[in-house]
Amino acid sequence: MDHCPICDVAVRPENLLRHLNDIHPRHPDTPKLVERLKAEPGRIATRAPSRPLRVSRWQVLIVLIVVLVGIVAYYLVTSGSHNTGYPCVSGNGLAYHWHTTLTITSGGNQVTIPGSIGISFTCMVVLHTHNTDGVIHIEPDTPEQARVYSIGDFFSVWGKPFDNPTGMTVNGTPRTPSSTVGLYDRETIALEYASFTP
Repeated sequence: MDHCPICDVAVRPENLLRHLNDIHPRHPDTPKLVERLKAEPGRIATRAPSRPLRVSRWQVLIVLIVVLVGIVAYYLVTSGSHNTGYPCVSGNGLAYHWHTTLTITSGGNQVTIPGSIGISFTCMVVLHTHNTDGVIHIEPDTPEQARVYSIGDFFSVWGKPFDNPTGMTVNGTPRTPSSTVGLYDRETIALEYASFTP
């Protein structure tokens, strides 16, 4: 043990410098004593070199898997449906189960209507598609949901504007294009656009 030259307190040799700086910072002899002690070999403890951070491959793999699972989960929860006001249903059509076939042409070319419109990981909307065949499934579960939905409702679920079709037929009969045309069972609606992007 060393003794402080100012207060004669027993102090470990490696702590004497800190003791002088902490306990006697204003003493007139402290600066000279600190300089003399710093010059003595072994008085200042040498720090061990720090080890570099090592990350193993399995730790990187676990982080990548967690990130990928998060991205996939986010996609599944948010994909498939752009609507905000249509009810989710069981898919059993407890009130009724209707099918309306929709065809769209853009500049004379057939447009493929995507499958899984209105279907996400957490919700199947009352209006939805399963395949790319253009069949719109209307499957309300309750009497409150069982109303006549319109072609505009389907476009809203799809997240596309109905805009201004240049032509419209319902079961082969020409009609003035309107988003309020109802969707009924075994009905065929054909829309013609100058330009339409699915």
